[in-house]
Amino acid sequence: MTEAERSIWGKTIISKALEYANYRWYPTEKHLFHGIDSMGRYVDTPDTTWTGETLHCGWWKPNQWNIGIPYGWGNGSTLEAFAKGLTEGKYAGNVPEDTSRYGSHCTVGVDCSGLLTVLWELPKKIATRDIPLFADVLDDLTRIRPGDVLAKPGSHVMFFMDFTAADMKRAIIVDSTRSTGKVSQREADLGQLFSEGYQIFRKKE
Repeated sequence: MTEAERSIWGKTIISKALEYANYRWYPTEKHLFHGIDSMGRYVDTPDTTWTGETLHCGWWKPNQWNIGIPYGWGNGSTLEAFAKGLTEGKYAGNVPEDTSRYGSHCTVGVDCSGLLTVLWELPKKIATRDIPLFADVLDDLTRIRPGDVLAKPGSHVMFFMDFTAADMKRAIIVDSTRSTGKVSQREADLGQLFSEGYQIFRKKE
């Protein structure tokens, strides 16, 4: 892939990521749930009725328009699948505080690796630990481009959008987190991320 082709590809990836962050949707009470679903899986939707012991990410409100695809543990919903799931009465998102629990097929949304799976068009839903199978590590920060990711395999992954300033100390990223309960655009301190073990990954060609 040439630099020009990569630039176009990266802009397309970020454009799609922002569609998730800016997606408008209208839930009702049937889309919120707290408890054990019909398949025996724990579900806590990130709506305003929910407050966890350590996570306080309840944000969406029923019977009004909301912005942003909700975080869904184990989910990798496309925008079309999310909309279809709502019409079928599935629960909107899932933010379990105990991540050893399995995801629920009764929910729709995306977790961080689910967003990566969809936007990079990977053949199946992956976990963050699988990222090295589909991407190469970049060891030079100056090489990072939109569409590349900052990731700590086994923990979290976020899409790089741009630097906030010429000193390249902070970046604008798009990700799906349990802490926010949804896909959103935000800023990240790159020095802190690298100190925590994050690396730059680029999708294999």
